[in-house]
Amino acid sequence: MEKVEIRVMNDSEVEDVILSEYEEIGYSVFVNLSMSDYNKKVIIAYINRIIGHCILYWDNERFFIGSLIVKKEWRNKGIGKLLIERAIKEAIKLGFKKLYADVPIKSDNFLFYFLIGFEVEEVLRHYYGIGKHAFRLALSF
Repeated sequence: MEKVEIRVMNDSEVEDVILSEYEEIGYSVFVNLSMSDYNKKVIIAYINRIIGHCILYWDNERFFIGSLIVKKEWRNKGIGKLLIERAIKEAIKLGFKKLYADVPIKSDNFLFYFLIGFEVEEVLRHYYGIGKHAFRLALSF
């Protein structure tokens, strides 16, 4: 596998990230966060094009992963783990000791988070609408 570059997204890549979110999850966390007061940063995995991204956001209390998407053809190659490792570095730089992710209970990605070391911190009932619950996962470091 070619060397994966993990870096902060630049302005010319915003559209690619938004389109990727719509393709994978049907809405854009990036767009939603752009209308909020949260601090935010997008980390991308890049090999000649964006192959994955991780949207980070935070306030004075907590540091979150808003979305973590790896293109289908690049899954199970360690890209998601590289993005999480960079997210942890970003959180540490800002003085946080935990990384949070809200994940639908019926998500295919749930196992990925557990294998990295996340634990369920709480259940968020009706988080994505009536009957659509989520787990708030946390990773301490």
